[in-house]
Amino acid sequence: MARNHRKNSSTDRKTGESRADARRSHSIRFADSEWKLIEKAAARQGIPAGEFARSGALAAAENRIGAPQPAVLSPGHLALIESTWRMAWVLATLNREQLLDAERKDDLDELVTGGREVMQETMTEGPA
Repeated sequence: MARNHRKNSSTDRKTGESRADARRSHSIRFADSEWKLIEKAAARQGIPAGEFARSGALAAAENRIGAPQPAVLSPGHLALIESTWRMAWVLATLNREQLLDAERKDDLDELVTGGREVMQETMTEGPA
């Protein structure tokens, strides 16, 4: 009788979930390589792959997954980056005349444009 009562009940006595909240099967497609990646990550956590995918999707939907923390560079790293850029600038300046004398202005312009694009990309905050 308890079994029949439970079928007709609008809430589950053990969990307090209503029938509307009961879990149902839904379909989602993954490439084999994607699913293998999910299986490996789930195995590291000691849970089934389906549960891993479900909890990740719910965390994202509930905004529990924040944006990655910005990288923090030590003063030493910042100094290294600055000195690298300065050296690149010095080398470019020294070789500029040589490139112009060799009638390679187009090559020089291409290098300068490429350098500016890379610098702009690396100085932009957040994902591209």
